[in-house]
Amino acid sequence: MDTTTRLKAGKEILPTAESLMKELLNAMGFQDVLVSALWDEKQDRGKLSLNGESAQYLIGLEGKTIESLQLIFNIILGQKSGKECAIQVDALGYWDKKEKEVFSKVEYGILEIKRSGSPYRLPPMNAAMRRIIHKTLATHPEVESVSEGEGVWRKIVLYPRKNH
Repeated sequence: MDTTTRLKAGKEILPTAESLMKELLNAMGFQDVLVSALWDEKQDRGKLSLNGESAQYLIGLEGKTIESLQLIFNIILGQKSGKECAIQVDALGYWDKKEKEVFSKVEYGILEIKRSGSPYRLPPMNAAMRRIIHKTLATHPEVESVSEGEGVWRKIVLYPRKNH
């Protein structure tokens, strides 16, 4: 399917995603890893949770392995379904913990903006994490978020909302 006519995948992709991940993990030798799929309404994305004794090996150093698996998986799923996919692949709650850490920094940044009125820069982070923050803050009454920088140094800067 031509990329200009691709459709965005929704909840209906979850059974296919779950089945494909099981097939992929089995081919990689991770037969003991359990896969469960759910839809995250708040972030408008599918989530695959991977659990089991050997799931720890899917995370890798600083989450690089799970991040790569997620990227490759979404490409394969998109090719198979003909739809643009945004499925988060999480092993043993790794991404959930990372998101909590990042949102703790966001909350601190919001307090700093209220206190000082100055922009607050978050540390560099991957595109998926930036997307979650932008989506979450899109309707925040006092703060707006903007990405700046290039490549691995790309980060989010929080600003006081202009119309506040």
